[in-house]
Amino acid sequence: MRLAQLTDIHLPIPSAPTASELLGKRLFGYLSWTRNRKYRHRLDPLERIVADCRQAAPALTVISGDLINISLQSEFSAALQWLGNHFEYSQVAYCPGNHDAYVRTPWHTGLGLLSPYMSGERDGGPQVRAPRGPEDFPFVRKIGALSVVLANSSPPTLPCLATGRLGSAQIDAIGRTLSAQGAAGQCRILVLHHPLTDEAAPRRKALDDRKALRSVVHDAGVELVLHGHTHWPVWASVQTRDGPRPVVGGGSASHPTAHGKYRPARYNLFSIEGDAAAGWRIEVEARELDPASGEVKTAERRILLSPQK
Repeated sequence: MRLAQLTDIHLPIPSAPTASELLGKRLFGYLSWTRNRKYRHRLDPLERIVADCRQAAPALTVISGDLINISLQSEFSAALQWLGNHFEYSQVAYCPGNHDAYVRTPWHTGLGLLSPYMSGERDGGPQVRAPRGPEDFPFVRKIGALSVVLANSSPPTLPCLATGRLGSAQIDAIGRTLSAQGAAGQCRILVLHHPLTDEAAPRRKALDDRKALRSVVHDAGVELVLHGHTHWPVWASVQTRDGPRPVVGGGSASHPTAHGKYRPARYNLFSIEGDAAAGWRIEVEARELDPASGEVKTAERRILLSPQK
């Protein structure tokens, strides 16, 4: 089974915001976009990455946050159209990033527009439904023996902050969900925007309750954790009752070139096989844009998890 991860897409702001839309935190974000971010996130490399991802035909593509920039209604509408132009609802599972929740917005004109891509099993029941609000997480998307658990780590924050928080209710629900899916023999993959490790992000961008999340993940167990947020690749691990398990942070899918720790546009393609009895084997192929040729190539391969011998 193949699973793809795209993250930190940052689609272009479709039109200049009005003065009233730029009150408060959005002003700082818009200035950052016009001065820097619109040059660091481009549509052409993103389209090449998405085309390569679609050709690989994964069973599911997860988008681990930051589709947009400053949470304008026009951005959500454009993101919905972009997703619809590239993916079927059943092909994508999305969880919000801090830029998708940049400021508090009405659900029905903001994140709620993307609800079809956040549909899944909730509340421990088998019924698949869309979220009713930003607190209606986590949800589970099942593909065969694979259970992808997606969380919302991105409440609106004050200016100059990009911190994340899950809250105790969601963390408890994540633990129950991971435990239940593990008891059912499923391969469990937890997806959120903010990293749960300490070293991946500075204080003003970190997940505030990551220690509590790690405690729950340790007790419940997990096979793989995916996140975005950093814009560069992260390879780490988290300790569970079954031993260390891989944590993978994706690089941005829309960078035109490399810059320091930042890589050109890339995505991760995971291959998963095995079962709960024999153990799971997870490999990853990082696919990356070659800015010189415009081709998307394999940048690296890693074996993330192997069955215990």
